[in-house]
Amino acid sequence: MAIKVIKLVHRGYTEFERANEKGIKLRQLFGKFQYIFSSEKGKISMVQLKNYFYSEGTDFWEIYCLEGKLFDDVERFDTKKGAEKRVRSLLE
Repeated sequence: MAIKVIKLVHRGYTEFERANEKGIKLRQLFGKFQYIFSSEKGKISMVQLKNYFYSEGTDFWEIYCLEGKLFDDVERFDTKKGAEKRVRSLLE
């Protein structure tokens, strides 16, 4: 089954950049890109989230289902590779 991937600039990142251009200092919460994976089974979004739970720590990757009932809520991963592996396993 073919999986299609679309890479977009994340809207949250765009807003972060606009605020900075206006001199408004915001904490960056999102990575620059959002990946939309789709197949006949459904559609899943994958984004990088900057570590906003703790003052110091690591970023993580989050997936959530946009179409289909592939899983509940969100799932989080330490690496992009781990998140993408999970997405592909759900959509194949």
